[in-house]
Amino acid sequence: MNEFTNMPVPPKPRQALGDKIVRDIRPGAAFEPTYIYRLLTVIKSSLSEKGRQEDAEEYLGFILNGLHEEMLNLKKLLSPNNEKLTISNGPRRRPLNEEQEEPGEGSEDEWEQVGPRNKTSVTRQADFVQTPITGIFGGHIRSVVYQQSSKESATLQPFFTLQLDIQSDKIRTVQDALESLVARESVQGYTTKTKQEVEISRRVTLEKLPPVLVLHLKRFVYEKTGGCQKLIKNIEYPVDLEISKELLSPGVKSKNFKCHRTYRLFAVVYHHGSSATGGHYTTDVFQIGLNGWLRIDDQAVKVINQYQVVKPTADRTAYLLYYRRVDLL
Repeated sequence: MNEFTNMPVPPKPRQALGDKIVRDIRPGAAFEPTYIYRLLTVIKSSLSEKGRQEDAEEYLGFILNGLHEEMLNLKKLLSPNNEKLTISNGPRRRPLNEEQEEPGEGSEDEWEQVGPRNKTSVTRQADFVQTPITGIFGGHIRSVVYQQSSKESATLQPFFTLQLDIQSDKIRTVQDALESLVARESVQGYTTKTKQEVEISRRVTLEKLPPVLVLHLKRFVYEKTGGCQKLIKNIEYPVDLEISKELLSPGVKSKNFKCHRTYRLFAVVYHHGSSATGGHYTTDVFQIGLNGWLRIDDQAVKVINQYQVVKPTADRTAYLLYYRRVDLL
């Protein structure tokens, strides 16, 4: 942060041809944060190799997990006997077939929960120690497995970015993708420990909403042939997003006031190009000092209006949407 120079307060907007309001901004000189690259090599991962092209969402998860794990280690140093440490709490989901396995000793808490209409379910939750990173970005989803003649089996899973599948032709908006996320789905070919095939279904709901909600539009999909393709389709996204109660878990619907479910867009990461193996990233971000939007393309920074943020174009597609809860603005 100390490397950045303070951007001078822009002069009052001046009138231009066609009555278009123009702001002059003078960002400081661009710089390459080489010391951050060096620091990232401490986190052992292929993502920390300088010069590689990376997926923006994967890299975001890598950074947030790295910060989170570092803070967990600091908490362990401060109170080594009192803290129960956790596995990585990143955005990756566990495979379904792990959800009904017996929890490893000390790895998960399990309890029986009475839900609506006095129905009981066995709920498991991975140990989850709070850090400032989870306090900003950390949410939970509830994944419930329904099996005939058995108690519901629910798993609470943490996320930093909420993964939204946009492959279906029916999904044209963020709201469509959220509704698809919580739709109940059948799971084929599931067997018990005695190798008997059983009919089960699964439903995901939102258990805990974070102060900053990052939505990941899953544009890169793997084909059966093994290749990876990019979905170019346009997905509409609003500046003001309300998470409806229907998306929430039954036990938390009544606890979430409207202000806790209402978000405002403050940044968008775009992917340019039609290929899944290359391309270019740019970012639009709401700048509080300007009370307006900036478009950042490497070292090029310019002022844009809100309409340009939500307007679809053929050359760039929204990939990550950053929303901030309105009661925290």
